[in-house]
Parts: sequence; C-alpha cells; structure tokens
Amino acid sequence: MKRRDFLHSSLLLLSTPLLPGCGDSDDAPDNGGDPGTDLPGNLDDSLFDYPRVLPLPFAHGVASGDPLADRVIIWTRITESAPSADAIPVRWEVAATPDFTTVLKSGTQNAVAAHDWTVKVDVTGLAPATSYYYRFRAFNRWSIVGRTRTAPADAVDEIRLAVVACSSYWSSHWSGFGHLADRNDLDLVLHCGDYIYDFVDEDEEVRARLDRKDINDVDYRDWLNLDEVRRRYALFRSDPNLLRAHQQHPWMIVWDNHDIDPGFGNELDSPIDPATSTCTLADTARAFHEWTPTRPVRPDGSGEFVFVDDGSYPLPADPLLIYRKLAYGPLLDIVGVDTQSLLPRYELPVDSSHLPDGAPSLYGRRQFEWLTGTLLASQQAGTTWRLINNQTWFAPVDIPDVVDGIPTPKLGISRWADYAQERAALCRYLRGDNPVSLRIRNNVLVSGDAHGNLGSDVIEDNALLGTYVPGVPLPNPRGGSTPDNLLAGYMRATTSGLGPLSGRESSVGVEFAPSSMGRGGADELVTNAAGLEPGAPLGVVGARTLELALIAGNKNIQFVEWVDHGYGIVSLTSERAIFEWWWQDKLTPDSPDVLGQQMVTWAQTDTAQLIPRFQDQIDAVTAHGMAVTATQGSRVAVPAPLDPALLIPR
Repeated sequence: MKRRDFLHSSLLLLSTPLLPGCGDSDDAPDNGGDPGTDLPGNLDDSLFDYPRVLPLPFAHGVASGDPLADRVIIWTRITESAPSADAIPVRWEVAATPDFTTVLKSGTQNAVAAHDWTVKVDVTGLAPATSYYYRFRAFNRWSIVGRTRTAPADAVDEIRLAVVACSSYWSSHWSGFGHLADRNDLDLVLHCGDYIYDFVDEDEEVRARLDRKDINDVDYRDWLNLDEVRRRYALFRSDPNLLRAHQQHPWMIVWDNHDIDPGFGNELDSPIDPATSTCTLADTARAFHEWTPTRPVRPDGSGEFVFVDDGSYPLPADPLLIYRKLAYGPLLDIVGVDTQSLLPRYELPVDSSHLPDGAPSLYGRRQFEWLTGTLLASQQAGTTWRLINNQTWFAPVDIPDVVDGIPTPKLGISRWADYAQERAALCRYLRGDNPVSLRIRNNVLVSGDAHGNLGSDVIEDNALLGTYVPGVPLPNPRGGSTPDNLLAGYMRATTSGLGPLSGRESSVGVEFAPSSMGRGGADELVTNAAGLEPGAPLGVVGARTLELALIAGNKNIQFVEWVDHGYGIVSLTSERAIFEWWWQDKLTPDSPDVLGQQMVTWAQTDTAQLIPRFQDQIDAVTAHGMAVTATQGSRVAVPAPLDPALLIPR
C-alpha cells in the first residue's frame, strides 16, 4: 500500500518549451579554450524561457559536495539558450578567502552537451577541516562565489550537520533552505532523498512556476524524457533559497523514488498518454549525477571512490551505484545508502542470499555486506559515531505485533515493513552477530520519505510484549510554526531507566527524521479530504489522532509529529549527539525558524548520573534535566557573498 493511501485510510479509521541543445554529443577534451570569450549575441533574456534566477550563463548557481579531508567536488552549469560551440571552456578557481586575493587551485574544464553543460571538478590538494571559496568563469563573466568545507582528518570538538528530505518545489516556499543558508557553523548538509519530484502532489499546490498551474506545463507535470528530467533540476535550482543553501555549504545527497522513477505517474488528472514517455532509469540516474555534486564510486560495488586528479569530469562507471562513505576523522563516519533502486518496480536483479528462506532485500547482498563491513570497521577503528544517510524510516512505525514472531498485517508507512527480515539481520549484526562478535555502538540513522517528524530507538521487532520497556508518552509542550499547531506531537517524558538498568537495552541505535522540506503530512490529507483550505485547524486535530496511535502502538518511538515541516540539525561531540527539529510555515514565504523539539543520545553509558545515560537510546533533553536550547557551533566561517538584487526570479 502506498504511504499516501495508508494515511488516507488510517485517518478515516482513527477519526514551457525545452532548452535546445540538451541532447548528447561527443565529450570534448577537458582543457584548453578561452573562458574570456564574450556571451553569444543570441542570448536574449526576454525570449529565454527556462527556469532560473541568476544572470546568464551561470543561471543555476554553484554547489559542492562529498567532501573528503583533502578534496571536494565543486559544480556549476552553463545555461545557454543555443550553445554556440560543441565545448564551452569554463575556468574554476579555489581560494582561502571570498575576495580571491590568493588563488590556491585553478583549472579549466569544458562544458559539453553530453553532461547537460554541467561542470564538476574534483578539487584536490586541500587542507582538512578548512573552509574554501570557489567560483567559475565563462563568456567573460564570473559565477557567484560558493563556500565549501573539507572533512576533518584529526580530532575536532564538534561536527554539525543539517538534515533535509523530500524537498518539493510545488509544496512549500522553502523558507527552511534560506535559514540553512544563513547558518555559518555547518560542516555538511545531508539530503535523505526526494531531492527533486517527478510530479505535483494532489493534496498541495502551494506554488507553481510563474503561477502556471497547467497540467500540460513541462514545469508542473511529470517528466517524459531525459531533457525534461534535466529541466526539473533546473526548476528546483532556480529557487533562491535552495540556490543559497547550495552556495554556502557542501552537500551529500542520496536518492529516493521521486528522484529516479522513470514512469509517468502524475497524481493529478492528465490527458497525457503514459506510453509517450521515453524516460528510463538510466536517464534519471544520469541526470542525478549531472546535477548533484556527487562523487562517483567504483563499479565493483566496493563503495570505494573513483578519484579524478586531472580536473576532468568525474563520470560514474555505473550510475546506479551511489552507496558510499565520508570519513570525518575519529569523531564520525558517514555512510550513504540506497534503499530504492532494487525495489521490484525497477526490475533489476537482486541478490538476497544473505537472508534466510529467500526473504526480499532492499539493500541486496553486495550493499548489505558493504554496509555491515563498513560499520564494523568503523567501530574497530575507534570512531565515536556512525551515521547512515538513509531514505525511508527504518525503525518500526506501523501496526504492532502482539508478541514477537507472530506478525500482524502492516499498513506500510515505511517500505521496511515488507523487509522485516533484513531489518532484523542488520540489527543482529550491530548487536554482535558478526565475524568478531563485537557490538557496534553509537549508530545514528537520519531518514526522510514519510514527511513526518520522528525520533526513535532502532529495534528489529515491534511486538507490544517483550523485554523492551518504553517511557511515558505525553503531548509535546512546544508549539509548531503556526498558531494552530499547539502541543506539536507526542514525546516520551521519561527514559524508563532505573539506576544501572535500562528497559531499552535491545536498541542498537537511534533514528532522526526531520519531516520534509514541504511535501505534505497528515494534516494536508485531512484538510484535502474535507475540502478545506490548506492550514485549516481540522488538519492538526486529525494528525494528533494519528500521532497518538503511533506512539502508543510502537514502543520504540520517542517523538512523533506529523504536521510541521523543515529541516534538522545534528550536533555531534565525543560526549553526545543533539538532534533538533526546525520548522517553518511552508505556506508563508520567509517564515521564521521555530525549534520544535530537541533530543539527545549519549556516546557512553553512565549510570552514575542522577538520570542514567545509556548509549543507543534517544531521549528528550528535558528527560535529562536539560532545557530545550538551540545549539550553536563555536566555529564560524565567513559566508560567501551574494548580492540580494540578483535573487529576482526571471
């Protein structure tokens, strides 16, 4: 059952022309040419029908991603209405300061049609844990300046991450991306999938390009071919808030279904025949690599990176492989996984021989063995935290079993409901069922997909009767981003710990899901079903009913809220990890940031505390006598400059 169908059912129970020249051509050499050549005379802004904000030719800004201790990927795109050459030389520069008084690294790469005129450079020879500034030049014009940051190689006091998921252009004004851009103490932005969307949601039409709510409009309906997939990225990257968030921080992005689904699947009524679509999985994967600063991995499934040291375009040998690891010194290892491309709908071969009785696999054996081996090696190396950039909610959130081993029918909020044996296998591995019988501690999953806010322990079963004993659930005393969203969600007010004993010892990690950057939750479904305007109070009432049922039926849930939207912040030190849910009113442009809830997990068990601290358990900070107070990093990097006058949609 689709998540949207489940939510509908459970709530009832509980209560433009395309850009010419986007086709393929032979890849030109990556050196030579003159970036100082003036813009072609055929670039007429008044006739240029393509989603953008910044001036040509760098209309979609800059981006960086997948940083390592000594290198980082930087990105831009040449946006032309009619490319005047088979190859357009683009100069790139990296400096220590935003004024570029001293250029540290530079080179030239040719933008070509085969890569949709995108430029990606693996900049090498950088210092660890250092902020850098970069820019590009073509047609005698500079791009805006971007800021990026390399990963640490040695010990640091804190690592600060932002977490985002499900960023639907049509569903929100994306104030959250603007607030992320204004933060100057972040090391990395993690996107958990559905970075772009293939179609408009039937429950939420907050904005459409140029207010053209026309199902036949290429910037509104589902895509039909590779060019239209590429144009969708251009539409999303024309948003000023997303553009600024990419400008100011490096990103690590994994995909989910809306990023790569090739089939025409509009939820809105459409006269278009789905058979006219020529889009393939190869097309959507190709566009993902073209338009995101993602570092390619080897085609052998090892997860090891392909390093490109000569300044040429870093092409993936197998675009369907995106699972990979970013090392952030002795404090943190980040792994990105793929729980989408091996779903049956894509008809790819799946090796599930690592599971008993031919049980289905989301990871596939190759990725499962890579993931478990990577986590084990990280624990053996003494790394404090292991963070998994994940797509869909992993911990049980569904109709509970009464006793373990006798499953009840599931509604399917998360796709993991259909892959319970693989979830159990991973949990057992983390608990010590591995080649060296070592318990792997301090595991953090950051997740998206379900469009709700979740804080949970990670357990393999959801039986009501068992050894896991949760705390007491109560309404969240904090409000959301709108006046109607009072007592926003439900949380457990106690830890259930008693002296040296924990009732939650079976947890092997924690999960943090900071809702969506706009795509709708339970409240939108209620208001839509009732024929009410978005934001009507009845939507909050319906969502509260669902939240209470979920936290009452799923003992592992420590916090759930299914109304507000935004992003999350993770602050990691050698002592603890703090998780913050930041919300904005998605229906209001420039909506303020609201801290909806804050939770903590501890790096070491300490039963000598007045309130005992246990690893691999996520608690409300108030349960440990702490106030809900926003964290603030001690390191501040000068922001990359940007003239606000440039951020005027054209």
